Amino acid sequence: MTFQVALSFEDGVTRFITCAEDQTVADASYRQRINIPLDCRDGACGTCKAFCESGTYDGGTYIEDALSDDEARRGYVLPCSMKPTSDLVLQIASTSAVAKTEAATYPATLTALDRLSPTTFALTVETPDRDKLAFLPGQYVNIEVPGTGETRSYSFSNAPDDKSLTFLVKLTPGGAMSDYLTERASAGDELTFTGPNGSFFLREADRPVLLLAGGTGLAPILSIVRTLRATGSARPAHLIYGVSTDDDLVELDTLAELAAQVDGFTWDYCVADPDSSAPNKGYVTSLIGDEHLHGGDVAVYLCGPPPMVEAVRAHFTERGVEPTGFYYEKFALSRASAQAEPVVVETMAEPEPAAAPEPVVEAVPEPEPVRPVTEGEGRALAGQRIFEPVALSPLGAGAVRTATEEAATARTVAGQAIWPGEGTGTRSLTSGEALLPAGNARAVAGQEMLPAPDDLAPLVAPQPEGSYEIGEEHPSVHESDAVFEARRALELGALELVIGRLSSQQLAGYRLLAEATVPYVDGDRFVDAAAFTETNAAFHDYLFTLTGNEHLLQAYRALGVQGHMEETLRDATWCHPRCTQDHLDIVTAFEAGDRTTARRLVVEHAERAKTTTRRAMDDARPSRARAFVTPGRFDGKVVVVTGAAQGIGERVARRISAEGGTVVLADRAGLVTELADELTGEALPVLADLETWEGAQEVAEATLARYGRIDVLVNNVGGAIWFKPFTEFTPAEIEAEIRRSLMTTLFSCRAALPSMTERGRGVIVNVSSAATRGIHRIPYSAAKGGINAITASLAFECADAGIRVVATAPGGTEAPPRRISRGGSALETEQEQTWFQAHIEQTVSTSLMKRYGTLDEQAAAIAFLASDEASYITGTVLPVAGGDLG
Repeated sequence: MTFQVALSFEDGVTRFITCAEDQTVADASYRQRINIPLDCRDGACGTCKAFCESGTYDGGTYIEDALSDDEARRGYVLPCSMKPTSDLVLQIASTSAVAKTEAATYPATLTALDRLSPTTFALTVETPDRDKLAFLPGQYVNIEVPGTGETRSYSFSNAPDDKSLTFLVKLTPGGAMSDYLTERASAGDELTFTGPNGSFFLREADRPVLLLAGGTGLAPILSIVRTLRATGSARPAHLIYGVSTDDDLVELDTLAELAAQVDGFTWDYCVADPDSSAPNKGYVTSLIGDEHLHGGDVAVYLCGPPPMVEAVRAHFTERGVEPTGFYYEKFALSRASAQAEPVVVETMAEPEPAAAPEPVVEAVPEPEPVRPVTEGEGRALAGQRIFEPVALSPLGAGAVRTATEEAATARTVAGQAIWPGEGTGTRSLTSGEALLPAGNARAVAGQEMLPAPDDLAPLVAPQPEGSYEIGEEHPSVHESDAVFEARRALELGALELVIGRLSSQQLAGYRLLAEATVPYVDGDRFVDAAAFTETNAAFHDYLFTLTGNEHLLQAYRALGVQGHMEETLRDATWCHPRCTQDHLDIVTAFEAGDRTTARRLVVEHAERAKTTTRRAMDDARPSRARAFVTPGRFDGKVVVVTGAAQGIGERVARRISAEGGTVVLADRAGLVTELADELTGEALPVLADLETWEGAQEVAEATLARYGRIDVLVNNVGGAIWFKPFTEFTPAEIEAEIRRSLMTTLFSCRAALPSMTERGRGVIVNVSSAATRGIHRIPYSAAKGGINAITASLAFECADAGIRVVATAPGGTEAPPRRISRGGSALETEQEQTWFQAHIEQTVSTSLMKRYGTLDEQAAAIAFLASDEASYITGTVLPVAGGDLG
């Protein structure tokens, strides 16, 4: 049974979770990604103390220092210990923001301001909290512009371990940051910044790298190259850097120095202006050679606007190249009335070709200035034209602007009006008109291009039209490999941001989620693959939550790992035996601040997860092959299948439906309703507890009311609940086994026989077991022996009434993890696991074929005995156990 728990936070936000009766509220909360305060997890510290407004519960065990008797009487509770016995409303002593770790804000001092070119500044700052700041090469921060209350986004250009933090800023008159840097800034100024943000960063791998940068989009690329130098990487890496005019060229000496210091790093650059003195005039795509693409096994990192990203995509498509990794940072223009927050878009889909042709650049002669312009005004990025030529001073790629007073005009990109002109509409700009009103842009690669109106709060919420977009794409050459390699790269990045920086409360939540995966794997077998997938996803989600970077969390979720595993592991039985232990060991490494061990475990765990999914995909191939089906064999037949929600019963129902039968799906699990919707033929789901006579009557009555008859009854309900020596069974457990595996068949036969006798025909197929001769499940064996006796005796008794009674005796059968548990123990102790393994070994050893059967093999035998093809067979138990006669 599950209950609904309302978590009411101090800021007025209420979140709802579902909590099973055997779960603590804290466990349920964390598994559903709501990270309430938590520390000890065993009622010893009181960190999670909350007030219960309504509902009943078992308070669990705790010490008085954590919760006094007086507090307990007044309704205070410890979510780490309490379990609900009804729906609950809890007041949580924190705000809803506690569910996520927010990005930190750092104080900083401006230590250097260098004008690199007529259009570009280099900004250097230092923070006293440098040891607390961790970022990945390619990420950005939001810097508050002194005296304005506005923030602007800039990417780091330094390596993550450098003491000083450096940024590239494109200057345009009138912009908030540009005005500050050119008019008021001086060494010693106090600043603040928040971050790091973004999921654009260098992934760890051995494959070659192709770097593409436009304008001041060079900043994150410099950080990446400096990281390659710091780590001693020998990965082949080639950079193509593009700008609009010679005035926009910066850091050429730095690039030459890096090329001399970093093994395997080469670079080139181009300028769009045909009057440039640069050796290469044109677009970045013109400099991409076959030697840079490595046959497609290359990771491409691209910083630029949407036209540049799409032009590069189109270029790759035209050349028939599909990079193994395509990571991009681009800016999609916003609406005039809104600002955009950086958002993450990551997909595993193959890159789509660009819809529009590659933009073209036109040179613009430098005229006399005609008016002030604002930050972010530009002409082309990385050689890709984005504005029509006009009689204005050339503007470089990646420009930064923020001013709000500009001439009111309209501009277009690729024929789309993107800035408003005066009046009620927008229009394309013709040569000679004034340029660019106050816009609504953010940044490319952390460098502002277009302005945000001064009267709007910066970076508050994602906008549907326009965003700072970060993403990655991978070819689906092998979905299991691709998704887990991408997850590993993201996790290694997240690890670097948080290792050694987590509080005891955060570590406690991390361990809770690691432990939550353990009950669903037993050795190398799934106990419940669906539950494992759910808890596994929560465990991996949490690491990204701890970074305080929502973009990384979105990037991970966009990979679709959970959905991929849900689909792949749906019918899986095998799991790498180290998977859940990896989770525990990873948390232990985080608790110790052991970066080396944590990194190794993340890498190894990704390989083990990949192995598990590969095995599941391989195992599923035979089952995906079309089973032998006899079309029309059950035409006109009404077939009741009990226990139809899962396993053998579900497979029998699907087969009989495929062969034309009308199927009544009887089970106490609501899953039969889903199954009825999936079947192409007529199907009636009936929810009933067949361990009771009333439940059996309900099924028979519902079938007769709808169809007027029962032609075939398949009694499939049963299954061992516990696995242990007979002397370990309690009287209550013995009775439970008999109710489950014997009484269900007795009751169902009794309910169906009167209508069959009245019509003078019918078939009953009972599902027995080869376990009538087996170990560690004696009560179950006794129940199945009873099924054999029922089959023989009823066949004698009912033969004159035209009713056949037969049975199959399945041996060990490979089946997907049960979505609804039989209710036995989770094999938590080593002794329980030993007993269970002994039963497995005995089952395989007594089969002549030395293997488990498949669901299709069991369903085939049942369907045959149920059909008219077996019309001369009755009173027989057919072993389907690879030669084990039971």
